[in-house]
Amino acid sequence: MPDVAKTLTDQVLRRVRDVHGLAHSRAFVRTLLSHSQRLLNSLLGIVTTSTTFVTYAHQQFYQISGLLTSADAITKVMAVREGSRDLTHLTNIRQLNHLDTRWVRAIGPRFDAWTQLGRDMVIIYPAKTLNSTVTIVGAKLTTELTGEDTALELPDEYHDHIISLTEIMLLAKQRDLTQAVRQLQRLSHALKTDTIPLKLHVGDNPAMVNAGTVAPPKQ
Repeated sequence: MPDVAKTLTDQVLRRVRDVHGLAHSRAFVRTLLSHSQRLLNSLLGIVTTSTTFVTYAHQQFYQISGLLTSADAITKVMAVREGSRDLTHLTNIRQLNHLDTRWVRAIGPRFDAWTQLGRDMVIIYPAKTLNSTVTIVGAKLTTELTGEDTALELPDEYHDHIISLTEIMLLAKQRDLTQAVRQLQRLSHALKTDTIPLKLHVGDNPAMVNAGTVAPPKQ
């Protein structure tokens, strides 16, 4: 059974030596735990959601918030797929210029790549001459911890990170900056192992991935 908000709230208050919640109300701590879980999931992409939407002829720019329902809300796009095929993820719009200096007007038979522009815009390259569909996969906007019995969505092994991040914010609020910095350094070190890309080898072809799968090369 996954941990609930009460369990983590108790642990946070013990860490900041406020067991009875006199300096920090339990509701306030739950709010910080909610934000911490969402921030970490946005960083690590542990809990994901996906939605399929229609693309339009001769269009490459799409506003994410206009494509997703509240149930599908995401904090970061992680992948764009056409059918079962993952499109190439370009880090930024400059890579599109390197790929094709006339990419804005490019038309093709299939989608090849995507990149995110700002927080709410995704570019899918090239455009098609007909309407089509793609699937967006993203880090889910996790459920707000509205009550003591609300369950967390990140697996148990990430709960210490959530607690630590909440503790850091409370320590900063208490002006205990020395301890806050010490805990932040500890958390940063712990997160390194969760954010370093894994190098996978498929046959003779290495590929760098973040928490995903690599399709074997065609024989």
